[in-house]
Amino acid sequence: MADDAERPRKRRSLGGWKFIVAIVLILAYSASAAYGVMSDTSIRGLTVKIFNVSRYCTTNQSLKTLNYNVRGSIWSTSSLQTILSHMTFTLSVDGSVIGTGSQSDTSFGPGQSAPFNLTFTHSTLNPTILPISSKLVLTLSATVSAGLYSATEAASDNTLQTFASTGC
Repeated sequence: MADDAERPRKRRSLGGWKFIVAIVLILAYSASAAYGVMSDTSIRGLTVKIFNVSRYCTTNQSLKTLNYNVRGSIWSTSSLQTILSHMTFTLSVDGSVIGTGSQSDTSFGPGQSAPFNLTFTHSTLNPTILPISSKLVLTLSATVSAGLYSATEAASDNTLQTFASTGC
């Protein structure tokens, strides 16, 4: 029994390589969780903005066709590279759908945006009697990929646009 009293006690502590492994695991988990949150924010933060709209008519075989040229930009509240694919734009003017358009796949990095320039054509509206101002709603539907995730998202912008004249 005297031998038991003289033996030093083992210290129970998290030391050495176990401590380092625990720290590495905590840092890896924290980094992957932050990257996942940034991925989700990049996807859910998709934004579309109309900057310029023009309205004009074209004549084809003595029929006038009304056209809307819409320019704008797409971006995200991202901290990651964002990729947009299968983009479909829909333009509504004063509550009526004018048309849909698409754009090729694009991507942008943090703090950047992707421009678009689309022309929507509507042949059944009477282009000679148009309101001087119209409410335009542009909706974008796209598959958005950023970081760890990919999802189909929609974003829209609306504006009250005043045009130079009431006809073409």
